[in-house]
Amino acid sequence: MDSDSGLTWAHAKQLVDRLLFESTNKHLSDIESQVLQGSWEGKSYGAIAEELGYTLEYINSDVGYGLWTKLSKATGEKLTKRSFRGALERQWLSEATSQTTTDRPPSTVPASAHPTRPPYVDRPPAEQRCFEVIVQPGALIRIKAPPKMGKTWLVDRLLHYAEQQYYAIVPINLLSVEPTVIGDLERFLKYFCTRVTRQLKLENRVSDYWDEELGSNTSCTEYFETYILQNSDRPIVLALDNVDRLFLYEAVAANFFSLLRAWYEDARILPDWQRLRLIIAHSTDIYPTLNVNRSPFNVGLAVELAEFNQAQLFQLAQKQDILRDSPEQVQALNDLVGGHPYLFQQALEQLRSDTGISLEELLAIAPTEAGPYTQHLRNLLAHLQDNPEMAIAMKTVLQSKEPTRVKSEIGFRLNSLGLVRFQGNEVETRCPLYQLYLCDRLEEF
Repeated sequence: MDSDSGLTWAHAKQLVDRLLFESTNKHLSDIESQVLQGSWEGKSYGAIAEELGYTLEYINSDVGYGLWTKLSKATGEKLTKRSFRGALERQWLSEATSQTTTDRPPSTVPASAHPTRPPYVDRPPAEQRCFEVIVQPGALIRIKAPPKMGKTWLVDRLLHYAEQQYYAIVPINLLSVEPTVIGDLERFLKYFCTRVTRQLKLENRVSDYWDEELGSNTSCTEYFETYILQNSDRPIVLALDNVDRLFLYEAVAANFFSLLRAWYEDARILPDWQRLRLIIAHSTDIYPTLNVNRSPFNVGLAVELAEFNQAQLFQLAQKQDILRDSPEQVQALNDLVGGHPYLFQQALEQLRSDTGISLEELLAIAPTEAGPYTQHLRNLLAHLQDNPEMAIAMKTVLQSKEPTRVKSEIGFRLNSLGLVRFQGNEVETRCPLYQLYLCDRLEEF
């Protein structure tokens, strides 16, 4: 949950990332960010390890210890898992108090203004289409892309645009929900209602509206219709990120998605529901067990994010003053990462922080344990090693020179990890970097 000081998880992560970069010239790694978020939410190391699929010793002794040691050095204060939140809140309040150049509170600083976030690069016509739709009554926008392809980046952009229209915004990332909550329909819907209530700064009255005789879906709808919407004098933009996590819980997914579809349909005829605008972001297609006709996945505006093209990569490099005068070098990097926004951005950050390395040297070490993608690549490999059927399918894809057909569900899962992309009903490796790294690491399968 967010802190009483007004410091949200999103801004806490940005603050830690900036502090570590200023101290070590390195940003938060993926696993450090996940451990930081779990600690922010009050989870034990054991719970974090189980959720992420790592051993308790690794999360505690390696990642956790290293993270608090670096953060202590960055802040000049001895910090632990128990104490870091208070230190961040003090830092946040201190910086907020010193801001004299803007009347906007820290929570509404536009995404592009945060020093730890790369400048936004448009992928026309996606942004303009979203801007046009989000101002329409009862709007629904669906954003689909593999991990680290810019979904959350676009969601943030839309939320900032919604704030400019004086809309209330409610971002919810389903990755932060505990398994015991997300796997139980009643607990999940109560959590969902509570999160919306708190972000709108309303009194929590969930228990007053919950009726076991009516059921969880009806209780949730009643709460939104007669309490949430009635107490809002402006449109509410509800942004749900990483909703594909629900696909693992079929009963919860079927009920929750049918609920969102019903609200969308109600907005066609009921004025109160027209004040609710939905943004749904997910990494994979819907699994075959989900009835799309009773879900929001075949209505509204569909936006599918692809890799950056050459011009967009060059624009990103220019905005950060890295490789800005060398289209040839941008193309060389693109040949390795295949236009992948995250991988390209990580390379730019490595070139900025390590001035002693050339692009040619970076390209040579990129698919190795000494490269800038080590943790990201290890995480992908760990997923495959824990799922032999996926590993075998991925090995088949790597060995083929042409797009290859794999089992439908396996293809969805590999795509949801970002390892492959679909070419019709067949799949191919998403980028040469993954090909180079994984080829000799899946020999055992």
